[in-house]
Amino acid sequence: MPNASDIFNAINNVNNSVNTQIGATNTKLDQVNNKLDQANSKLDGIKASTDAVKSAVDQVNATLQSGFAQLIKLLQYADQALYQNALQNDTIICDLEKISRNTCEILNEAHLQTVLQTNMNKSVAALSAMYALIHAEVALTLEREQALRAQIEKCCPPEVPPAPCQYAPCEAPKPLGPPPQDDTRRPPK
Repeated sequence: MPNASDIFNAINNVNNSVNTQIGATNTKLDQVNNKLDQANSKLDGIKASTDAVKSAVDQVNATLQSGFAQLIKLLQYADQALYQNALQNDTIICDLEKISRNTCEILNEAHLQTVLQTNMNKSVAALSAMYALIHAEVALTLEREQALRAQIEKCCPPEVPPAPCQYAPCEAPKPLGPPPQDDTRRPPK
């Protein structure tokens, strides 16, 4: 049977063995703690990097939103400008239609008048020559009257009848105004 000393030695051996295992466990725990600290340090670095990326993404998002808002304003202005241009084109087409119609009518009338005046000139010249031969005295009186009439008209010209064509402008659209300005991109004062 073991004596007290053997039991004491056995307990001390167990104690030493437990202490050795505790020491080894503590060493392992210290190593695990060091590795956890290293992992935490790396995670902190990763978190800082992701925070920087998030901040950059937020800045890009804000810039894009501002840019898209300005782009939408400019596109709306472009739509208004196109509508304004369409209205102006309608006015131009109306004016051109009037010009074309009037030009055609003037050309037709000028052609007709040219034919009539040519015939009239021939007839009047023939009548004038015959009248002057037959009534020389009356022809001289007529010449004197024409000279007097020319002097009177020089002093007091006859009233001129109003022009047959009165211009009526087409309705023009109101001015569009300048494009919208981007207030967010003004330089700091």
